[in-house]
Amino acid sequence: MQAGNEIDPLYRKLRAAANGRFTGCPLDWMERNIALPHSARATRFDREVAPWLNDIIQTFASGEFRQIAIRAPVGGGKTTLLELLVPYVVAEDPGGMLLVGQSDDMAKDFAETRLLPILKGCEKTARLFPSDRHQKRKTSILFPHMPLFIAGANLSSLQEKSMRYVWMDELWRWKAGMIGEAQRRTHDRWNSVIIGVSQGWDDTHDAEAFFNAGEQHQWGVACPGCGEWHRMIWSNVKWDNVYRGTQPDWEAIGNSVRYQCPKCKHESPDTSNARRELANRGRWQKAPSNSIAGCRSFHYSALAVYWIPWRDLVVEWIKADILRKAGDLSALRQFLQKRLAEVWKEEINQAPVDLRGANYNKADYTEGQKIEDEVWRFLTIDRQQDHWWALCRAWRADGTSRLIWEGMVLTLETIRHLQETLGVRDVCVFQDSGYSAGTVYDECGANNWNAMKGSGMGGFWVGGAKRRYQRPFSEPGVVRGPKGHVCKLIVWSNEVIKDELVKLRAKGAPTWEHPKDVSQDWLAHMTSEIKRDTIDSKTKQVKQRYVQVKGENHLWDCEAMQVVAAAHFGVLGKIEAKD
Repeated sequence: MQAGNEIDPLYRKLRAAANGRFTGCPLDWMERNIALPHSARATRFDREVAPWLNDIIQTFASGEFRQIAIRAPVGGGKTTLLELLVPYVVAEDPGGMLLVGQSDDMAKDFAETRLLPILKGCEKTARLFPSDRHQKRKTSILFPHMPLFIAGANLSSLQEKSMRYVWMDELWRWKAGMIGEAQRRTHDRWNSVIIGVSQGWDDTHDAEAFFNAGEQHQWGVACPGCGEWHRMIWSNVKWDNVYRGTQPDWEAIGNSVRYQCPKCKHESPDTSNARRELANRGRWQKAPSNSIAGCRSFHYSALAVYWIPWRDLVVEWIKADILRKAGDLSALRQFLQKRLAEVWKEEINQAPVDLRGANYNKADYTEGQKIEDEVWRFLTIDRQQDHWWALCRAWRADGTSRLIWEGMVLTLETIRHLQETLGVRDVCVFQDSGYSAGTVYDECGANNWNAMKGSGMGGFWVGGAKRRYQRPFSEPGVVRGPKGHVCKLIVWSNEVIKDELVKLRAKGAPTWEHPKDVSQDWLAHMTSEIKRDTIDSKTKQVKQRYVQVKGENHLWDCEAMQVVAAAHFGVLGKIEAKD
């Protein structure tokens, strides 16, 4: 009856029938037995309400798949799917079941407010509830024939008893290694099923390997015009870019939104009837993949969810694209992951960096010549083991600036000569102390310079007792080197300051200028870092930070210190700190 790790579906049905359990279509059972009190669209399950869920349910009930991955949009029926499968398992195909949420608190809240009312409202499962109140808790129900546990995604929850079913919710929030721990909870049972459900994630997340292991199924529709099936993707949504002056005309844009078949160009208007018609014409189609036997993966986006107007999605996209062009990728990331349920690839989704030089050369300022309306110029230095990287930028009162020198320096004497030649005051020289801090403090103290250091903090409290506020860099503190030299140290928020630097880089000339003959090193360093999700080592929470992805980043750090110096001396507007 069993070949390797594959389950014979006929054997499973015969066994269920012998035990007096349901052996028909699971959709029929759910329509007869499950009420959905929290649904805004139907108080009882109806297979026509969210047709993209039907094949997923039947895949689960078939007994042919031990691993199912679902990448789906926010508001697209992921929670409803769980509310349907749990009663079916308890009543018709029992086995130890573990539901793993994002955290213990969120798992408890879901169990109390959503899951228990569903189970108690289903006659088939209500009669199976244990009579002993000690066997009914917020995080567990010990039915006479099976246990049901609800927990958060942590090691203590994922390294305990063996389970037949494991449901993993919102994988994108899970820490590295937790998916593997959850998979091991089934202890290689021949009839186990593990399901992972989530919005989109980063391409470096463990969920990517979990999803790619499955036979890939994509949701699409048969076009009302030509009848040909095509996958529903964002490029099929069309609209007219209408502006009022320099601002988008949101009403006109919204009224122009339509969905276009990529084959015959038939267009469906953005109406509830048209969106519902496409959903009714939808079906899953298998895509080429390098899958593992017994694994299946599903992906659909908000375009499939007919109760979400396309015009709302278009407005979100346009706003996100405007921010992307200004160097802020956060809204685009949310749109792709939450709405389109796509995998985020930082390098691909970044706005192209246009580092076009302004109409001047470094030679124009080699003898300390001032730029027009200059108020400050700063020299920032990044120390390495046997050399330094340095950069000088001149600033105007309106926050615009011009790069006048950058490069690698081999001796401290050369840096002092460079400072004198470029006409930079001692108080305007800043050296990074991230490497060899004691040596940097002595060098800065001996030359009346200042030290700087990047930090993972989002802000620092400054000001007096009457007016305390946060900003992304600290008040200058006093530090002492091992040789006794004393200097001032400013600590700055790596994330916030580099966010500001990214915005300046996106603006380019005339706001943030560099010369036509800038070095290839500077050009390379300006694209050496990107912002991506990481796991905070202390809180264990997902946190965005800048990571080095290619080459060296020293002049990039020097430019970041320029932003700190300019903000400290008041030539840049207020930069908001982050909590």
